[in-house]
Amino acid sequence: MADADQQQTATHDEVGAPFEPTNAAVSQLFREHNRVLVGYLAARLRSEQEAKEVAQEAYVRLLQLQDPGTPSLLRAYLFKIATNLAIDRLRHRRVRHQAEEQPELFENLTTTRGELDDPANQLLAREQADQLLGYLQELPIKCQQVFNLHRLEGVPQHEVAVQLAFSERMVRRYVTYAMVYCHLRLDGMTVDQVRRKVSL
Repeated sequence: MADADQQQTATHDEVGAPFEPTNAAVSQLFREHNRVLVGYLAARLRSEQEAKEVAQEAYVRLLQLQDPGTPSLLRAYLFKIATNLAIDRLRHRRVRHQAEEQPELFENLTTTRGELDDPANQLLAREQADQLLGYLQELPIKCQQVFNLHRLEGVPQHEVAVQLAFSERMVRRYVTYAMVYCHLRLDGMTVDQVRRKVSL
């Protein structure tokens, strides 16, 4: 998991630096079609920065193909890969927004029983809190640490970043992922279904 986190962080954090594919055919594809590709993705994602990130990831995926074929096939593969990545981004963005619009899901984790007058509400809050805590334990350990510090202990994100030696950007991603993950698990999705739908 750590290696995957590091690879993904590098993919996003290094966007903006010159990207030059190592394969000659892919390098030519980059020179001839990158501007069109980024423009196409920017129109779908409504973000030039995200378009550049997705384009770079698409080139990386293309370089991993064993035998991509002729230049014309390479271009088709590139745009197909980029389109799929953009769709994943848009899906993740929608799910993330849904979770962020329902922060009350996590209020029961920090609400004391004395703050709930009705015994029925206390029972419901306790059951949902137990459920959420169980879902949080399914998360990668780093994600758990970040979420616990920020959402449960109230430590500001920039201080969490310092304590755990993460970037603030990674802290935000971990918090968002944890919220989305728990939201979808409460909706009845299995662990595998959630992991296919969203990723860190």
